Amino acid sequence: MKLNTFKLGLKKYLEFVPFYLFGSGLAFTVDISIFTLLRTNLGTNYSALIAYIFGTITSFSTLLFITKYRLNKKRVGLLIHLLIGLGTLLINLIILNSIDYIAKLYNYFLYTQILNNSNYYALSTKVISSGIGFIWTSSMTGKFLFKKK
Repeated sequence: MKLNTFKLGLKKYLEFVPFYLFGSGLAFTVDISIFTLLRTNLGTNYSALIAYIFGTITSFSTLLFITKYRLNKKRVGLLIHLLIGLGTLLINLIILNSIDYIAKLYNYFLYTQILNNSNYYALSTKVISSGIGFIWTSSMTGKFLFKKK
């Protein structure tokens, strides 16, 4: 019984992912652009928070147009989307700060003099953290908010 439930859930998730990829692709572009531009001036945490806000709004708006909405009220859906996004933000912050911590331990001079001031470093760390956070976000968004048309 549980195996069938798991298979059905996995099937629904895999059917939803192509629709989600478009919305999340736009949101990812907004998120990563803002984070990359702001990180050297504002640091990891503030940049990630600001990028999260703009990315979440982009994702929600795009998914409203390309998928079928599950809820009756868009405000409730936006709130749920923001809560899902907070989970993603938490995942991103843990990964981003862990990468920074490891880089500092490995070579403190390299981190402080080069990596901490590099947009390429910000871009690469954000790609890694967003890739991991994608699994959480796509599964929760498909489960609670949107489904394929």
